[in-house]
Amino acid sequence: MSNDSLKNAERQLIHNTLSGDSSSFQPLVEKYWGLVFSIIKKYVKDQETVADLSQEVFLIAYSRLQQYRPEFNFSPWLSKIAVNKALEYLRREKRSPVVDFDPDFAECHRFAPEQILKQRELFDECLEKLPAEMQIIFILRHGLEFSYEDIAHVLDLPAGTIKGLLFRVRNHLKKIFEQGEKPQPRADMVFSEK
Repeated sequence: MSNDSLKNAERQLIHNTLSGDSSSFQPLVEKYWGLVFSIIKKYVKDQETVADLSQEVFLIAYSRLQQYRPEFNFSPWLSKIAVNKALEYLRREKRSPVVDFDPDFAECHRFAPEQILKQRELFDECLEKLPAEMQIIFILRHGLEFSYEDIAHVLDLPAGTIKGLLFRVRNHLKKIFEQGEKPQPRADMVFSEK
């Protein structure tokens, strides 16, 4: 099935749901459960909490389905709800995001195996020092492999801004990682909300 056919099938399911056939929403839940679960799992460690928050995301999506704009892909719209739900949970619980990132980004392969664990710990410290918004962008791009346009849609920012922010974050983290310094948060790394 082509990408256009899949999009049309999704749009039909959404249309049917909005027309009163609530069972048409179930295939969307089944298709995107893994995506929503993985987004929330990037922020929350407890599996049971992740599952509960994932269910809440789909309940919110169902209740707000009339706000979905069919000219956009469904997954970024749903991802935005998932990111917001995860961050809301973290604010409520006064916790920091859990970042599960592959340190290959920072050329970890040049280190001996015994050094990799130490470098991974340092890298986690670096990411923890980034503002939550920067962690979100980084996770969406490198953890979930979203396109710049999809990230822009999730965060309501221009794609060019996303590219620029990712470039600055990567350079900042690479510099910290290579120097082995304890990172300090930078005010210029935060983007303004619309």
